[in-house]
Amino acid sequence: MTLAAVTLLVTTTVHAAQNTEHGIEITPMVGYRSGGSFEDPATQETLDLDEGPSSGLVINIDHDANTQWEFVYSHQETELQLGPTFSGNRQFDLNVDYLAAGGAYVWRDARVQPYISATVGIAYLDPQDSTYDAETRFLLQLAGGYKYFVSPNLGLRIEARGYATMMDTDAEVFCGNGACVARIQSSGFGQVEINAGMNLRF
Repeated sequence: MTLAAVTLLVTTTVHAAQNTEHGIEITPMVGYRSGGSFEDPATQETLDLDEGPSSGLVINIDHDANTQWEFVYSHQETELQLGPTFSGNRQFDLNVDYLAAGGAYVWRDARVQPYISATVGIAYLDPQDSTYDAETRFLLQLAGGYKYFVSPNLGLRIEARGYATMMDTDAEVFCGNGACVARIQSSGFGQVEINAGMNLRF
């Protein structure tokens, strides 16, 4: 998922660069992402994602003076903590990947440029235990932050980004070998991420 997502973002950027006279920004990011949780109504227990470091890539393409197209990829390696009534391993490693596209509004009046953005895409929840199947879900994102340009082509970027992953209100998750980790009863789960990166503008 990681290589495919980055390849898709770079390919999109190259194609856009060939078809626009506007600026393009590429920002490798590192950050820290909060955990999230599901609830199993049968046991009244929660399945918790551990918080931890994350990394990703954000690409912005100018649309007009203050708006941009935005493409986002973010990756986290975490653990899913399971309740004590689960009969198997109480935890397993889980990769959480977000891939989304949307738009941003930027206030460009000075070197310090506040912005907000909204994107939609997919969340890919990939257990690192081959016993369980991966889950692909619909994703909503909102973000806000600042860009500080030290030159026309180089800047720093810091932001807060919120992720809302949509789940079926009554669904089994992480299934394999005829069994599932849990049946959840939730419309989704959320995570919050704080990021910083070097902003390259072309």
